[in-house]
Amino acid sequence: MDVLSFPLKFSSRGEFIKVSDTSDAYKAQQIRAFVSTHKEERKVFPMFGVTDPTFDDFVPLELIDSISQFYGTTLDLSDVEIVKTQGAINTIEINFS
Repeated sequence: MDVLSFPLKFSSRGEFIKVSDTSDAYKAQQIRAFVSTHKEERKVFPMFGVTDPTFDDFVPLELIDSISQFYGTTLDLSDVEIVKTQGAINTIEINFS
């Protein structure tokens, strides 16, 4: 089934861009939204998101467990790698199937 892309985008003709809910693009969008959201930020889904890594270390295993609890088997993370530059998180590389 096609769903609206996240973030919301428009085509050159002004139509909403949609992605298949079984595509890698959709899964990547869901993971990005999850990582960009702090736990309890969304009142309807308080477990959606990650613990704010500003003052605590970002824990890859916690991300894998949280996504598994929220999405079940529809999103399967196989590897999460943290790339730091001068002690600060620069990139989070996530592989999924």
